[in-house]
Amino acid sequence: MKVTAEELPKREILLNIEMDQDELDPYLDRAFRRAAQQLNIPGFRKGKAPRAVVEPYVGRETLMDDALEILMPEALEKAVAQESLDQGGIPHVEIVTKDPVVFKATVPLMPKVALDAYRDIRHLRESVEVSEEQIKETLEHLRWELAPWEPADRPVALEDRVTLDVRAVVDGREVTNQKGVAYMARADNPNPVVGFAQELVDLAQGQSKEFSIAFPEDYEDAGLVGKDCSFSVAVHEVKEKKLPDLDDEFAKGVGQGFDTLEALREDIRSGIFTQEEEAARRRYEDAVIEQLASRTTVELSDLIVEHEVDHLLHDEQESLQRQQVGMEQYLQTVGKNPEEHRAEAREAVLKRLNRGYALRQLAELESLTASTDEILEDKKTLLEAAGP
Repeated sequence: MKVTAEELPKREILLNIEMDQDELDPYLDRAFRRAAQQLNIPGFRKGKAPRAVVEPYVGRETLMDDALEILMPEALEKAVAQESLDQGGIPHVEIVTKDPVVFKATVPLMPKVALDAYRDIRHLRESVEVSEEQIKETLEHLRWELAPWEPADRPVALEDRVTLDVRAVVDGREVTNQKGVAYMARADNPNPVVGFAQELVDLAQGQSKEFSIAFPEDYEDAGLVGKDCSFSVAVHEVKEKKLPDLDDEFAKGVGQGFDTLEALREDIRSGIFTQEEEAARRRYEDAVIEQLASRTTVELSDLIVEHEVDHLLHDEQESLQRQQVGMEQYLQTVGKNPEEHRAEAREAVLKRLNRGYALRQLAELESLTASTDEILEDKKTLLEAAGP
C-alpha cells in the first residue's frame, strides 16, 4: 500500500492511498465469499459455488464494489496509523480509480486549542434566599391541586372547568364539531385559540353563544394564520374549585402528611432553597464556562463541524416525527428556509464544540480526572433524569 500525505488548512490531512493487486485480491475473495453465502445458484449448495461461477453471476463490477466497501475502512485505518495522525473525526473518502485501486481521504485532525489566561477568570456566585412570596405561591398551588371540583351555581368565570359543545368553521368548512368537551377556562389556554376562554365568561349553564376569533401570527398551522374562525358553543356544566383553608388539617393531607402548617411551610422552604441553589450553581458554571470559551481559540476541521450539524438535524427530525410533524411543516411554522435553519444549527454546534474543547483542554492542562465513583454517580444521575 502506497500512502502520501498532504497537509490542508483547518486541521485536515489529505491521504492518497494506492493498493496493488496482491493487496486487493484478499478483499475480492472476501467479497466473493460473502456473495456466495447470499446466492442460490442451481447445481450448487448455498455458499459452495466457486468464484468462477459466482463472479459472472453477480458481475465483476459488483464484486469490486463490495471488495472496496470492505477494503477502504481497513486500508484507511492502516494509513492513519502509518502516518501517526491524531484523527479527530470521520474522514471524507473518495474513490479516484478502481483499476488500480486509488482513493483519497480527507482526515480531520484533533482540533488545536489555545486557552488565554484562563486562571484570571473570576465570577461571583450568587447567594440564594427564599421569599415569603415563593412559599405563598407554592401553598396556593397545593390548595388548587388538592381542592375538588364542585358544581358552580353561577355563570362561567376564568379558572372554571366547563363542559360544552363546540363547533368551529373556517372559510365555510367545519373544522371541529365536538359534544361534551371538558374545557379549562384559563386566560392563557391556547386551545383551540387564544381568547376562546374569555368568550365563555358570563355564560350560564344551558346558554349558547356564537363568536369569531382570528388565528394569531404565531399559530401552529401557518395556513390558518390571520383567518377568522366562527365558533358556536353551548354550556352544559360549570365547575369550580373549593379551596380548603390553610391550616393544620390541610397540612396533614399534603404528601405523606405534616403535623402542622408550619412544618409544611418549612418543608416547602427547604425544597425551594434546594432548587434555587441548584439553579444558581448551574448559572455559575455556565457563566464561568462562557468566560472560558471566550478566552479559547479552536482551530478545527469543517468535516467535524458538518458531521455534528448533520447529527443535530437528524435528531431534530426524529423528534419532530415522533410528534407527527414534518421538517418542512416545522420550517414553515418558524418562518425559515432549510439554508437558514442549517446555518443556525451550525452556529449552535460551533458554540457547543468550542465550549467542549475548552473544557477538555483545561482538564488536560490542569491534569483533572474523574474517579470511577464520580463517573458512576454521573451515569446514575443521567439515567434517573432520562426516566423509565
